[in-house]
Amino acid sequence: MTRARSSEVPAGRVPGAGSDSSEFVIDLAGLPLSPDVQRLIANEKEEFEAVLGRRVFRPASDTESAWVIEAPTEADTAPQLQWRSTTRLASIATSESDFLATMNALHTLLRTQRDAHIVAPVASVEEAIHVIYDEIANTYPYFALRGLDWDLISRRHMGCEPSPTTFPDMAAAWVAELGDAHTGIRTSASGGFNPDYRGNLRTDGVHLTNVPSQSAAWEAGVRPGWIVEIEDVEHLMSTVGATPQQLPEVQARRAMAIRGTHRVYRAHDPSGTRAAEWDETAAPTTLDDSVKVEREQDGGLRIRLRAFASRLDLHSVFDDVIASAAPSAQITVDLRGNTGGSILLATDLRDRFLTERTKIGYVAFTDGRGGIAPRTERWAELSDRRRWEGRTEIFIDSMTYSASEDFVLGLQGLEHVRVSGSVSGDGSGRPRRVPLLPGVDLTISTAITYDRCGSPVEFRGIHPDTI
Repeated sequence: MTRARSSEVPAGRVPGAGSDSSEFVIDLAGLPLSPDVQRLIANEKEEFEAVLGRRVFRPASDTESAWVIEAPTEADTAPQLQWRSTTRLASIATSESDFLATMNALHTLLRTQRDAHIVAPVASVEEAIHVIYDEIANTYPYFALRGLDWDLISRRHMGCEPSPTTFPDMAAAWVAELGDAHTGIRTSASGGFNPDYRGNLRTDGVHLTNVPSQSAAWEAGVRPGWIVEIEDVEHLMSTVGATPQQLPEVQARRAMAIRGTHRVYRAHDPSGTRAAEWDETAAPTTLDDSVKVEREQDGGLRIRLRAFASRLDLHSVFDDVIASAAPSAQITVDLRGNTGGSILLATDLRDRFLTERTKIGYVAFTDGRGGIAPRTERWAELSDRRRWEGRTEIFIDSMTYSASEDFVLGLQGLEHVRVSGSVSGDGSGRPRRVPLLPGVDLTISTAITYDRCGSPVEFRGIHPDTI
């Protein structure tokens, strides 16, 4: 199995070296940061503790070992992470996004044992290839869990000499062998708007498994089982990675994405005798698009939640559902096909189903130098909003992924909660982002998440109580 590629950080670069302090303070006073970013840093402090090797707190004084935010001395300076002394680490940043970029660079700074790291693309394809190899070798936490040999994987790809134009595809095929949807090569072509269709990518196109009745495809006569024509299927199959239980669906999602304002799709029925064409618009997701509430025949309420979109007021929907549900009724939360979104929103909504302060599991973060820090307990507090303590059922499947698994993680196993469906996608990952070339970045998972019984979610997914 692949192990660390660099030695331990020397004493001169250990935070707080030479002092008696066992704490390393993250001081957020240097920039006006949004409340969500401040909460996210506080909630994920174990990641920084794993890399820094010391407990992390947010208040600071001038005499303490600290990570501070400073303004650049020159205009148009790229964000960077810099040691001011053995006890003072500075993020040179002018914006919230630049500061977050420097936090992503912490693993790199300590691994390379330099005085500073500029967060910017490297100068050549050759350098970018070495960045991918070194960053994954020292940051990726799942080699043993997934039974992977990074050196063996890398030998299949590092011998080629791609141009800047062909590099993204070469790198994507290389990293896709890890089988992790959080770890991959991201370009402007990687994203896009995802219409609410589901299917599996096969050699002849996307075989649709779900076509919403209000969709443009449905109006054009398309039904589940139809096959959407996709260009360059082999390219998608070789460059998009995910766990086995979700791989064909993740590839189909990428294949169906709209890049731009709209896209024309063509599809045919399984027999090839009927065909259809429709024009799909990439419209911003609204609250009505993201969540549907239905009353069941037995009086219970079902919430189908497509994504944890932080810009939508999902709390108001849960307020109404909880307020209108009879105490003896059941609330069903359907997360099938929910690929995640805001982890803060997902965990805030989860906390509305707790009956007491609850141990939700454990997390272990990479130390950035090829090792994994000891796992630490994770606890959830009762929400200060209206809560539901009655019968609850949560539906999951292979595309229940990332933040949506964080929603489930603290609730499965509670007396009033049942998890149904099929095995979830893979895990929450906590990816960091590393620039490679202009417009080309690498994202890398940094954490192994465990349920309260100590079973890892990554790669194995969350298994339902009932199928």
